[in-house]
Amino acid sequence: MNRYSIGSIIGILLLWELLVRWLEIPKFLLPTPSAIISYIIAKFSLLANHTLMTFLEAGAGFIIGSLTAIVTAIVFLWFRPLKEMFYPYAVILNSTPIVAIAAPIVIIFGSGMGSKVVTAIICVFFPVLGPTFKALASVGAVEMKWMDSYHSSRWQKFWYLQLPFALPQIFASFKVAWTLAVIGAVVGEVFGAYRGLGFLIVDAIYIMDTPRVFASIIACSLLGLSFVGLITWAEKKTIAWHISEERR
Repeated sequence: MNRYSIGSIIGILLLWELLVRWLEIPKFLLPTPSAIISYIIAKFSLLANHTLMTFLEAGAGFIIGSLTAIVTAIVFLWFRPLKEMFYPYAVILNSTPIVAIAAPIVIIFGSGMGSKVVTAIICVFFPVLGPTFKALASVGAVEMKWMDSYHSSRWQKFWYLQLPFALPQIFASFKVAWTLAVIGAVVGEVFGAYRGLGFLIVDAIYIMDTPRVFASIIACSLLGLSFVGLITWAEKKTIAWHISEERR
């Protein structure tokens, strides 16, 4: 984030503060940034506890969903009839809004952590599956023939050629998948939970505690952004040798 971005954020917050005070907008409709910051400071422990729960749900969903998607992409790559058989169902499920899916998931798995993890898995699985399969399948014919000339096995082709070639796309999909994992966990919490940022938002809406709503939204955003940054760091450490990194 450069100084211009920081300056624009500060300007927007100042304008927000002045307009709310000047127009005398009630706190329960739109709190000032100073009121939101005051709430975050006063209730930091509460926010941290609920953020931790959402992080655990999103983290479990991200890990399980990503690994499952990568394994599925490999299976589809090696056994194309399975891809032709099951991929249309994946497209149908992916096109269904997560809000519509979350309700029956909470009914089936209950209001505990499990239903939120399942919701996060569904959100993560498809954004990782598609790019991973496409990247693995996009290795050039010349490179594959070169591997054939050394009598490489299918596993050797995958490990030494296809996977390294696909890593930039996989890491790019991870960045999208993590934010979707947080969204999935929060949506699941909205439909039924006793802890988490989604629960905190719904509970605050019922009692018109608008500063808590905004504070929870900020926590969701920071949770998403912080780990996208961590994935970016891991990407640079893992594939610094790749031509896509050299061009940056």
